[in-house]
Amino acid sequence: MLTGSILNSLLVVEQGHRTAAGACGTLLAMLGAEVVLVEPAQARTDHKWRNRDVVAARKRSVLETDPGLASLLRRADVLLLSSDVSGPGSAAIPAAAPSQLVCDLTAFGRTGPLAGRGLPEELVQGWCGVAETTGQRDGPPVVTGAPFVSMEAGAYGAAAIVAALIERTSSGLGQSIDISLYDVGVNALLTFLPLAFAGLPATRNGNRHPSMTPWNSYPGRDGRWVLICAPTNDMWRRLCAVMERPWLAADERFVSTTARLANVEAIDAEIAAWTAGLDAAAIVERVDAAGIPCSQIETLADLHAEPNVVRREMSLPVDAAGARLRVPGNIFRVAGAPWRDEPTLPAGCERKTPRASAPAPGSGPADGIRRGPLQGLRVIEIGMNTVAPLAGRQLGALGADVIKVEPPSGDTNRHNAPLREDGASYVFMLSNTDKRGLVLDLKTQQDRDTLFDLLRTADAVIENLKPGALKRQGLGAEDVLARCPHLVYCSVNGFGFDTAYPGRPALDTVIQAMSGALDVTRVDGMPLKAGISISDQLGGQLGLVAILAGVLAARRTGRGMHFDLAMQDATVWATSMVWNDTAGPRCRVVPVADGHILVGEGSGEGDWREFLGRLTRNEAMQALADKGIQAAPVLTVEEVLGHPHTAARSLLLSVPTPDGERFSVLGCPMRLSRTLAETRATMARLGFVDPDLDAELDRLSSARRAGRPLTGLERAS
Repeated sequence: MLTGSILNSLLVVEQGHRTAAGACGTLLAMLGAEVVLVEPAQARTDHKWRNRDVVAARKRSVLETDPGLASLLRRADVLLLSSDVSGPGSAAIPAAAPSQLVCDLTAFGRTGPLAGRGLPEELVQGWCGVAETTGQRDGPPVVTGAPFVSMEAGAYGAAAIVAALIERTSSGLGQSIDISLYDVGVNALLTFLPLAFAGLPATRNGNRHPSMTPWNSYPGRDGRWVLICAPTNDMWRRLCAVMERPWLAADERFVSTTARLANVEAIDAEIAAWTAGLDAAAIVERVDAAGIPCSQIETLADLHAEPNVVRREMSLPVDAAGARLRVPGNIFRVAGAPWRDEPTLPAGCERKTPRASAPAPGSGPADGIRRGPLQGLRVIEIGMNTVAPLAGRQLGALGADVIKVEPPSGDTNRHNAPLREDGASYVFMLSNTDKRGLVLDLKTQQDRDTLFDLLRTADAVIENLKPGALKRQGLGAEDVLARCPHLVYCSVNGFGFDTAYPGRPALDTVIQAMSGALDVTRVDGMPLKAGISISDQLGGQLGLVAILAGVLAARRTGRGMHFDLAMQDATVWATSMVWNDTAGPRCRVVPVADGHILVGEGSGEGDWREFLGRLTRNEAMQALADKGIQAAPVLTVEEVLGHPHTAARSLLLSVPTPDGERFSVLGCPMRLSRTLAETRATMARLGFVDPDLDAELDRLSSARRAGRPLTGLERAS
């Protein structure tokens, strides 16, 4: 199936001005929806309109003053709004039809003490802790140079919409969806929360990793920067050999992970002294040949010629009013399908009336609230660390039955510090809510048979292992789809299966470097990664969208598919909002008596900075508000966790495990009005098997041995 035909019966009207609304509309358009962009009668240069051409690609266009807009809004399957920044002249939103989905993407959501504040993303980054996590350890907080929180919010909006569409096929009913940049930003702090829980500094650390080294950016002789990550003892020894400094591997300052972390300044100085003698390309060639994660830090100017970006067609030329511009390619690749992506821009505001689709009549309840739009959906998760687990936990919150398959040694995150006193890993428990666990040794035929028993009953599988790892065990996409042709098989890895870099190791920071994400955020000329793990998170979020869209299509056609997603593709897409607008964030970081604040546009120049520096954050914000200037505090991670808005939005919850423990975890950032998304539990200790799952596995195994393997329709009988 062509990617562009998955949602081809869907009519979406994108009226919201926020970048998140534009991102959400773009993702739906990539999947084949007809998206109509409502453009302001008077040109705007804020929010998504800073880069109108990227926003408009793949969409139709209509002016907000068009007399046919009200009718179009009534007939749409999906409305995308940003109710907190709607300006004068925006078309009135008619009462939603019973089958209509209305997704409102705002700064703080519809509820809570901060609801209704129409702040731009730059200032929301201060409120939700994202700014606190970006920057040098000894420097001020930094706002990312691209709107990464908005792009993540757009992905969650698209996921919630498609989940609601799946539910609508049975009920015939629509609902409203509340997506908040604040909620998304708090969820993005996941890797910092374990530090806060353990009483450790949960703050910015430049391009370094908080608990592993070497892991940093280093300047080459030609002025280009490279990123090198060699945190294990074996990688460090190999890097010393590459640098022709083998004695460093035996230096007592660097002999262990603990020793290296205690001497991080010294180890970075040794590596920087070596990189200073070589051009960046030569450094990467040597380090990569040793199997060590590394990359040159791509600038936006060079990104469009980066080999994998070219191979996967993630930067495409388009004509716009006589100019030649670039827009991002389609993230959602279906393996084996003919691939041709030729996005166009609406030259003006078209008056063509788009088609409207009609949902099938349903037999669900006429009203009332139900748990999760994905009830009855089963997903198998085979993954480690962040990417697949993120998709899995959000699918679980949406009501799917998610079964996480782990090797006998467990997900590597089970062993990642900091650990609780009982030995449980905070980051694992945060990453694996609303799932049931199953330990399988996929090197054995018996456990592979058990996995196929489950796959026959499932709707989808998501994996983020190194490309080829599952294929070597007879569990690659072709093998699985040959036996389970109904299944949606979603693979997410660093560079994709169709790649210029087969076998190349990938980590979040490496992908950020190779996608232009470090180049967009610079401090004193040095490129900086986003503190939050944007590449890992975007990979998981877009895997979530792909699975849901694939399931919707598979239920219509009876045929599954294999999605080939790349974290690099996702991150390149996230930088695209600044490809033609390099002015950077429209705010300033100002030190005050008790920390920092972010000051929005309109503050001007003068001696106000000295005046504000004598005030507390609250006093400074009030002084600016009195002058009509928007501002936000830069909250620490700990302050965000304790903030009343976090509590009001149910973003930090205490939930049980099946084996009697309790953990603090994150709430779901997708809020649906009629089928609630809820975080209810987190996983048990390794090896604990849910009794119901254990009994089902016995039934499935018996049926297989009897020559009649059960399918999803039969599993509950």
